[in-house]
Order: sequence, then structure tokens, then C-alpha cells
Amino acid sequence: MRINLLAGVELRRADGTEVPVATPKRRALLTVLALELNRVVPTDRLVEALWGSEPPPTARAALQGHVAALRKQLDGEQLRLVTREPGYVLTGGQDAVDAHEFDSLVASSAGLTDPAAAAVLRAALALWPGPWEAEDSPSALPDQAARSLRETRLRALERLAEALLRLDRAPEVLDELAAAVAVAPRREPVVALLMLCLDRAGRAGEALAVYRRTVRRLEEELGIGPGRVLLAAHRQIGSAPPRPARPEPVRRSAVPCQLPRASRGFAGRAADLARIDEAVDRPGRTAVLVCGAAGVGKTSLVLQWAHRNTDRFPDGRLYVDLRGFDESGPVDPREALGGLLRALDVADEAVPASLAERSELFRRLVAGRRMLVVLDNVRESAQAAPLYADIPEVLTLVTSRSRLQERPNCTATVRLTLDVLAPADALDLLARVVDPARLAAEPHAARRIVELCDGLPLALRIAAARLASRPDWALAELAAELADEQTALPALSTGGALGVASALALSCRALSAPAARLFALLGLHAGREVCPQAAAALGGLAADEAAGLLAELGAAHLVEQPEPGLFGRHDLVRLYTRELTDTLAAPERRAAVDRLLDYYLATCAALTRALGRPRLPVRTPGPAPSGGVAVPGGPAEALELFRREERAIRTLVVEAGRDGHGERVWQLAYEVAPAYYHDGGFLPEWERLARSALAAAEQAGSLEGRVWTSGDLGMILGEQGRHAEQAELMERALPLAERLGRRPPLVRCLSVLAEALYELGGARGALPLLERMVEMERAAGDGRSAAVQLNNLAECRLTLGEPRPALAAAEESVALLAGRTDPALAISLGTLAEVRIALGLAEQALEVLLQALELDRELRDHRMEAQHAEETGLVLQGLGRGREARAYYLRSLEVLDRHGRPLDGIRARLAALGLGPDPQVG
Repeated sequence: MRINLLAGVELRRADGTEVPVATPKRRALLTVLALELNRVVPTDRLVEALWGSEPPPTARAALQGHVAALRKQLDGEQLRLVTREPGYVLTGGQDAVDAHEFDSLVASSAGLTDPAAAAVLRAALALWPGPWEAEDSPSALPDQAARSLRETRLRALERLAEALLRLDRAPEVLDELAAAVAVAPRREPVVALLMLCLDRAGRAGEALAVYRRTVRRLEEELGIGPGRVLLAAHRQIGSAPPRPARPEPVRRSAVPCQLPRASRGFAGRAADLARIDEAVDRPGRTAVLVCGAAGVGKTSLVLQWAHRNTDRFPDGRLYVDLRGFDESGPVDPREALGGLLRALDVADEAVPASLAERSELFRRLVAGRRMLVVLDNVRESAQAAPLYADIPEVLTLVTSRSRLQERPNCTATVRLTLDVLAPADALDLLARVVDPARLAAEPHAARRIVELCDGLPLALRIAAARLASRPDWALAELAAELADEQTALPALSTGGALGVASALALSCRALSAPAARLFALLGLHAGREVCPQAAAALGGLAADEAAGLLAELGAAHLVEQPEPGLFGRHDLVRLYTRELTDTLAAPERRAAVDRLLDYYLATCAALTRALGRPRLPVRTPGPAPSGGVAVPGGPAEALELFRREERAIRTLVVEAGRDGHGERVWQLAYEVAPAYYHDGGFLPEWERLARSALAAAEQAGSLEGRVWTSGDLGMILGEQGRHAEQAELMERALPLAERLGRRPPLVRCLSVLAEALYELGGARGALPLLERMVEMERAAGDGRSAAVQLNNLAECRLTLGEPRPALAAAEESVALLAGRTDPALAISLGTLAEVRIALGLAEQALEVLLQALELDRELRDHRMEAQHAEETGLVLQGLGRGREARAYYLRSLEVLDRHGRPLDGIRARLAALGLGPDPQVG
């Protein structure tokens, strides 16, 4: 996600689609926070920015509403809006806000050589999509920030012009200088640079005309004459030395140029070209390695740079494709050297026989000559080593899908890793092949194609070629084809050797057998990221073995490492690994799925323990996973782990259930259920998981599995207010639980059924079920479970108009749980508060509600925090403390909104207070 401030305030997703920021005040809030990225902005300053020096009494509360709404629009990954005393802070990388990226690029250009600085300054100025603006032009930014950015833009242009003048490339910047002078006609340094650049371009008359106009303007408008900078430029007009004549052409064989033509579809990559410039200009360098995944555009980038910089290498540009990943096998370095020597005019009969002799002759022939050697598609260092000249005058550019960790015979290599294209550059690439009018007619489909191609240039070129060959084809049709996991990879194939799947297959050929096996097994893991422990479980490996093989896959750019201990895959790579799983023998595939289920069973058990919500064991623990288990250190770490792994766990339950792993499947769904309940943000996903688990338990003929998963599914239905379905499900499950004859699952069924009856208005029917459960738990000596049922009994008694018996049950429940950091205690405290309110003991109710809120925050239980915050507001409102009540209502509203819960009830409570407008949330 990205915030653009340089041409109006915009919030855009990673795929380039705009996220509307609805109101002027919310846009102003986003602007101030973005300008102060990673710095806390005090609440008072934000209020003043939104309402001026005389804000209304409701400003602070409304600000909270705007913050909550904006927080929901942000992705929570690249950009996060955090409450931090004494205000709020927007956190993210510098490149998440174009104004900061612009400042960073301009600052980074200082100290670079002129070619590198020019490339970086070009990339910085390209971030300004709009025209040059005068100092007093209206802006969406605060005045001071707008002035500062415009000043930095002008300074960047000045520095670019100065660098290009020194490089004798003045014409490249004439249009921009003229546009800047038009809006800043009295800024003498810009005017002077325009004059000098016109003069260097052979347009001295125009340069003098600019000088005369500027002098006249200064005299008429300011009553002053030209300054020192302008006078110095005037003196230089017409005095520039003549350009050196081009050298006479020489025989082609004497100055070899083997570079293939640069790609006509090349797009973007300004920063990457600048990085090569910078790397090439480093003192002592002799080689630059550009590595990256298959199809990411390494060869296109290197050839683009080489063609733009031919003047650096007047003695020749050599090229050899070493075909390191071709099906026919890599080119032998001895053969490659033979071709290079012939390009250097060595006769066939004079080419030595041995590799060592050819390598030595190559070095002697290029010594002292300013040459470029491009070694494309290198498989390993040993293949390229004999072709390195390792001489200061000769630059070797290398491309490889491998990181080539070893660098024999090359003492000064700079390594650059190429990533996929940014969304805007990817759209530009499409527009170079597909009629721009078609893209403009279906902008959403175009952005979706870019997203589904993962920004991979190879995939984008194939997609563009297919569209260009079918002018009657809607972009939405191709987008739908790419969105279907069954057809995505075939859609990105040309039918021959060219295609995403083919490119990845060639990368796999270079892997060791164990790494290739693990890569195929990763197709059974649906998560966006994989940890070494999960990979070890899939492969039946020790953790260090799995880590080593993941490192090998990383070196081949088949996986990436977004952070230590995690390995991610682009979606197209993930789809390819899913295809590879079909090549595994059925017994190996089944064993790998069983190991992965065992791993997640152990992981989820550790996770729910860390959340304070452990489940009763339902199986005999198997052997520990071979690579160990990630054990979270507390609730926050456990929630982070759950959110990262949720997709992998859910997909595993759904697919393994279909494939007949029934017993382990329902057990995994049972084990992870408390995490879903605790987080509260995955209700639809949880329901899908629970229904798959119930089907798996039925398929496996597991009576216990059917009872437990029915109980969990019943709870999910209750959370969604679907109490009639909940009651029907539990009435079917109760006879199964009775037949099973075990207390815990029977209590679970009775409890969920009692909840359904209670919510459907049948408190009198729920009462005997609750009393039965209390007695069962007391008889078993299970204090915690008895406390849970006593709490439910208290709620039921209260509904039936029996507050005194309800008070006894609630107090006993709290007493049984006292001293625990347990979600059950927070729930029981809330119930005790309800009972005390009913008895007219509001102050005592407030006391226990504040205890419950403190426990909710400690447990990070957002669902209960929202409920208890609302109840606290109700008590305070009843005590006549409306402003305090509003603060708690707003807190409840923010939490409910963040987790997609219904908002109408809490909004009605806020409106009833009459203290100001309802904040815009949701």
C-alpha cells in the first residue's frame, strides 16, 4: 500500500487501485500523518490541522472516529496507524509515501558519480506526475510542506542539469528546465542552467533571449539587476568548446559488438539502472552480478543498460549466452571462450585447445582495452570463472538465477538482486504491447492481470502477447483465466519452451535432488510463507537439513526470505509447486500430509496454550515433529503466528479432509478453534474449516470427532446470530454425545445447545441443561469447567428475573477462577457486573467491569474488550457520566469495526448521548 502526496492526496493498494479517502478531514489527517511518517503527531496538532485554531467541543471524539476509519483502510502491513502517547503515529517504510521516497532519492544522489547521480535524480523527479507549480499554487499539502517539497524538486532539477552538463548530455533536460523557468522565472540558478544547456545544445541565440527576458523581468518587477550566477552564465554563452569530432569508423572485427538488440517492451527499472550505474562506478570493480528469479527480466535490464552506455566501452562489447538453465545443458566455458576469441579477430587455427590457454589468451587480448563483457544465464561460478577478465578496464556483467556465492578469479564483484516490477511499471509494460485504449476501457481488469502475473516481466509479456493477438478479447476474460488456479499457468505459456512453468522447470533442473524434492513437497503447504520447521515436517527432515535446503532454493530464487526464519513464494511459484505435487508417488504425498498435520497439531496446541485457551487432549500425542515446533512466547506472539499460518491450516484441513485424512483433520480443527475464537476476525474462514472437519469426522466414522466439531460449528453459528441453525445442529449432536458417554464432549454439546435455546428466548428450557452441567462438573472436581457453567447459569437466572440466585452463581464462578489470567474469568466478571446492575449496585458493577477490561487487554481478547467497553459505557451513562461513557463507546466501536462486527447498536448508544456527531466508521 502506498500514499501519494506529490499530485494530490491518494491512497493506493499494491496493485495500483485507489482506496477512496472519503472526506476532506480524513484526507487532511492522512496527509499530516504521512508527512510525519514514523513520528508521533500529538492529538492537539491533529485537531488544529483538521479544525483550525477554534475546534468544536466534539473534535477529539470525531478525530478518534476518523482515525478508526483510516486504520481500517490501511493494510496493516506496509502502513500501520498506531495509537501512541500523546497522539498517533503512521509507521511504514520510506518508499510507502512518495514524498519521503522523493526526499530519500534526492539525498542519496549526493556523493555519487555524475552518471549514477543523474539516474537517481531522474528516478526522483519521475515521482512528480504533475506539471511544475508556482510557489503560490494551491496544494493539498500544508503550506510549509508544499513549499519545502517544491524547493527540493527545484534543487533536484538543478543538480540533474549540472550533472548532465558535465556529461555533455545537456539536451536531455531542456524541456524540464524550460517548464521550471516558466513557473519560477526569477529563480536565477534555474534560468542560468537553462541558458547553459541551450548553449551546449547549439542554441546560443535562444540562451541569450532567455537572459534578456530575465533581466527585463528583474528590473521591472523587483527593480534589481542580474545576480552573480546569471552574469557568469551570460559570460559563458558562445564560449563552450566545440564537441570533439567522432572517431573515424574502424573495421568491425577490431571493435566487436555482439550485444543482442534491447527489448522494445522494456519498462520501468529506473532505480535498478541507477544501481548498476552506481555499482559500475565503484572504485576497483571489475564485475557486476545481476541475479533474480526466472522471468524477472535480468537479461533485459543488463542489455538495456549496456545499450545506453556503449560510449563507456569504445573498444568493444562482447556477449555470450551460457544457457546455464537450458534443457540442452549449460555451455562449456571452453566453447564460450572460443567464440569470444574469434570475436576478437583470432583466427580459428590460432585458438588454443585447452581451457586454461584460451582463458589466458582472452585476458591478454582485452588487457588495456575499455570493453564490456556480458555473461548471460550463468549456472554456477565455475562456469563463468574462466571468462572473467578481472582487469580494471574491462567490465563483466553477469546474469544468473543463482546468487553465485563463490567468485573464483574475480576479486571485485558487486551483487544486485532484481525483484518483480512495481505495479505502475508492470502496467506500462502491458501498454507497450496492448492498445492503451483497451487498458483504459478495463482499468480494473488490467490491474488484476498485473497482480495475477505477480509483476513478473515474463508472465506480463506472455499475457500482453495473448491480448495483442486477440483484439476482440476482453481483458476481464484473461483476468478470470489467471485467477483460476487450474488455468493460470497454462494461460502463461506459449505452448513451447517459453512460459512461466517452463522457466521454473529449468530452474529446478539445477537443484540438488533433496532440494528438488522439498520444493515439490512445498506445494502441499498453502501458506504465503513457510518456516523451516514446517518444511522439515513436510520432508521428514531435521530442522538444520530443511534450513539448508531452503537456503539452496533461496539461492536459486525459487523462494525469498522476507524476514529471518521465514521463506515466501510468489503466487505463480506456489501454483507451480502445487502442480509438482501431482508428480509425487501417492504414498510419499500421503506421508508428507500426515507429517504436516502432526506438525500443525503440535503447533496449534502450543499456540492455544500461549493464548491461555488450551483444549482438552483428544488424541494420544504422536512423535514430536522432526524439525521441532515454533513455540510462541505469549498472547501477542501467538496471535501473530496464528494469523500468519491461518490460510495454511485452513487449506490443509479442507484438502486433507477430502483426501481421507479424517481423524487428524478433525483433531487439527478442534485444536486450532480457540485461536479463531480469540482473534475474532476469521468467522467465515472458521466456518469453512469447521464444516470440512465435520465432514472428515463423518467420513472417518469418528463419533468423538462429530461431537466435538459439531460443538465448535455450533459456537460459530451462535457468534453469527444464527441461533435456529445452532439449536438444530446441537439437537442432532446431543444423542451422539450421550452415546459417546464421556463428560467433556457431552458438556460441550449441552452448553452450546443451552446457549441456542437461551438466545431464541427459551431461557426456561436452557435452565435444566445448565443446572445439569454444573452438577456434572462439580462431581468431577473440575473447578474451571464448573465456573464456566456457573457463569452461564447466572446469565440464565438473570434473564428469568431471578437476580439473587444469579448473584450467587456469578460470585461462585468468579471465586473459582480468581487469580487466573484466563478468558473465562473476564467473561465471569462481565456477568457479575450485569447481575450487580440489575440489583442497583452500579458502582460495584463498574469496578468489576474495569477489572474485566484490564484482563481483556492483557489477553488481547478484542472480542470481549469490545463487549466490556460497551457495558462500561452503559454503566457510566447511567451514573450521569456521559463524556466518560462516550470514550468507552468509541473504544468498543473501533474494535468492532476492525473485526467486521455489527456497528448499529453501538452507534445508537453514541447517538443517544447527544454529545456530538457519530464518527464515520465502517
